[in-house]
Amino acid sequence: MLRMITRPDRGHSGTARLWAASALSSGSTWVMQISLFIQVLQDSSPATLAAVELIGTVPALAFMMVAGTLADRFDVRRLAVGSMVAQAVCVLGMALFLDHGIWITAAFYGLQGLGNTLWPPARQQWLYGVVAPESRPAANARLGSVSGTMTVVGASLGGALAGWSPAGAMAVACALQVLAVVPLLAQARRPMPYAEPAASGAAARAPMRMELTAGLRVLRDLPLARSVVWIGIAWGCIGGAYDILLAAYATGHLGGGGAVLGSLYVADGVAVILGTVLAARFAVRRHLAAYTAAYVVQGLAWGAFFLAGHPVLAVALLGVMRLASGVVIALDTTVLLATVPAAVRGRVSSLHMTTYGAMARVSLALFGGLLTVCDVRTVGVCTGAASVVLGILWWCLRDREAQRAYPTAVTEREPAAAAA
Repeated sequence: MLRMITRPDRGHSGTARLWAASALSSGSTWVMQISLFIQVLQDSSPATLAAVELIGTVPALAFMMVAGTLADRFDVRRLAVGSMVAQAVCVLGMALFLDHGIWITAAFYGLQGLGNTLWPPARQQWLYGVVAPESRPAANARLGSVSGTMTVVGASLGGALAGWSPAGAMAVACALQVLAVVPLLAQARRPMPYAEPAASGAAARAPMRMELTAGLRVLRDLPLARSVVWIGIAWGCIGGAYDILLAAYATGHLGGGGAVLGSLYVADGVAVILGTVLAARFAVRRHLAAYTAAYVVQGLAWGAFFLAGHPVLAVALLGVMRLASGVVIALDTTVLLATVPAAVRGRVSSLHMTTYGAMARVSLALFGGLLTVCDVRTVGVCTGAASVVLGILWWCLRDREAQRAYPTAVTEREPAAAAA
């Protein structure tokens, strides 16, 4: 399976190297976060942990659109390597101060998040520069498998290391982040044969305010990309409370402890990997139908999960749900960027992540309040039904002209749309 995920397309090893860098960085983040959370909860309350999480994530969310602009205007190889180095320095700072000052550690956590915002848009532009257009859907699917892989590997490693020593785990996280630079340096020596020319002239000298809003402006003429952004916002409203709902149901209605919750997360990660592998095999003309079906199946299985009364059945249903999620993850970037001009891909990608992330944080607070007056099963079933409705709405409201043009748009060198 790993060979299917990381093998290069049409002779390009760039996908494998970018996959390796993503996996090492994601593993570092898992180990870092688990060790940080355990350390905070040993000495402080959950409210303190919530404050630390806000410090660590909100600055990154605010900077994400700037990161997308930088990825569109500067050498993405330098940005990607710089992102990894900056994160390594910040994780090192967290390791040094973990036992001595939680708020200093939280500040380093926030800076690490800022450094990480440069990585996704830079990686996406780098990937599209080294992979032929017709191979990009498969390459996107393979990069999407990082999420599932590191849910299993990263979370397990982080839990084991943090149980041994949170400070030692943080040092391992720093080492993993440093190692993430190695495949990037190897890839940086290779040419980018499919990279689009950098912006020049008036476009390159545009004020920063106009640069930051270019992604929004271009979406007005790109109905397919716009639809992916709005369904991402809608799913962010549901998915923000995923971990809370999962943990509450596993430890409550299923009557399980750490073993049950751990089994659910293993099923989560494995199913996402399988979903991305499956999606990579879909013909381009089937992408939009598969994307819709995945949202519907995801919602049906998620709602059924909360009706299951036995841990084994619950694990199976969560596996089905996350298999569908893996298909969504694998196709999401391809569908989003199919009609987006190369000059604004970074900004559109960052806009999608920003809106999703913002709604995820809003939903975390919203569902936290709902769970004080509603049963977790009721909330879970309702969120599953919402996913089904959203998938059907997305299909009904899609732009049919964009749908007909999608297969050609995916495989041609430059989408036929005017850059902002």
